[in-house]
Amino acid sequence: MKAAVLLSLVAAAAAGGCKNWGYPTTTIAGIEVVDTQIVRDALSLIKNSGLKDYVVKHQIRSWLFGAQQLNNNATLKSIVDPQAQAITILLHDLGWDQTPDSPWTTMDLRFEVDSANGMRNFVRSHPDGKQISERKLQQMWDAIALQGAYGLASQKEPLVWGSINGIANDYRGPGVFGINETIYNQIVAEFPADDLLTGTNETFKWFCETKPETTYDTWVEGWGTYFVDGYDATGHRQVDQFRTVF
Repeated sequence: MKAAVLLSLVAAAAAGGCKNWGYPTTTIAGIEVVDTQIVRDALSLIKNSGLKDYVVKHQIRSWLFGAQQLNNNATLKSIVDPQAQAITILLHDLGWDQTPDSPWTTMDLRFEVDSANGMRNFVRSHPDGKQISERKLQQMWDAIALQGAYGLASQKEPLVWGSINGIANDYRGPGVFGINETIYNQIVAEFPADDLLTGTNETFKWFCETKPETTYDTWVEGWGTYFVDGYDATGHRQVDQFRTVF
């Protein structure tokens, strides 16, 4: 983490005091994780959804990385609600569902927004969702919506940045965010990551092919430019709207 982010976490802990969240826990792939009904239901949701296997494994690995980051850092663990983080990370790619008539994927919204909306609907409709405040739920929504905007997310609340770090760890591998090679290998041994990059590439190409309007002028645009025949963001970007005045 950047020094400024660490300082903000320490300041928040000092202001709010350390907190023992008191959630029941279990162990998955050697990692201690929250084991509440709403977290179990979030896990069940992605396992039984139309999401492809590589997406499900990615979300589970990301959750485990995020949980271990909290386990490694007492200050972070005292201020980031591990149940909220678990739900956020487990459901952060609901918008990757490519099945026809998906309940999560729309044709007019960015996948990040589809995923964030899906997570929020899940929480609000769950019997235990009332335990999560609207303020916290907004931070969970922000974490999913900003998952590709690290420069923005790093200045947000610890729950937002802490959730996104878990997701990022699945792509960046060991040696970052406190995840050593031993921890990384034990997670990947149970939930293999050999199909992560191929699956991600295919998914982003699918967005550019099927809902290109949601990819123009975003970080996904490059997949359309490089890999999708006929894809052209020209005229759809912010710069195209402004350059006509010069």
